[in-house]
Amino acid sequence: MSTPSINGVGHIDLTVRDGERSVKWWEQVMGFKLVNISEHEGGRKGYGMLHPCGIPVILQQHAHTATERFDEQAIGLDHLAFRVPDRETLEAWAGHLDTLGIAHSGIQEENGGPLIVFRDPDNIQLEVWAFDPDQVTMNQE
Repeated sequence: MSTPSINGVGHIDLTVRDGERSVKWWEQVMGFKLVNISEHEGGRKGYGMLHPCGIPVILQQHAHTATERFDEQAIGLDHLAFRVPDRETLEAWAGHLDTLGIAHSGIQEENGGPLIVFRDPDNIQLEVWAFDPDQVTMNQE
């Protein structure tokens, strides 16, 4: 039996403590634009964000959260990586993050290509990654 096809990412939902603060951060740092706000039962509020490249991210603010900060060691999301075309673009990202005072890893060499690691206001780990399939090595046992 073959696997049914997937033709892209529909959207990514991230839970945040303060939707308005996170919207401003995602606009200023990541270049996303707020396209809608929706309110749901139980006090949940969704902030629909869209990047010019077409990636939709929804920032979910719940009335009550289980933790104060994101922890990639909890079951669920570990991190979110955004693909960029090349090292030159990574260098531009490093300068952009520096200008905004956002702490980051600098450009690091990684399996699959160089990347920069940083965190949003809720500690969610984000990456910008210049993926190069020719650099991927598979562990062989």
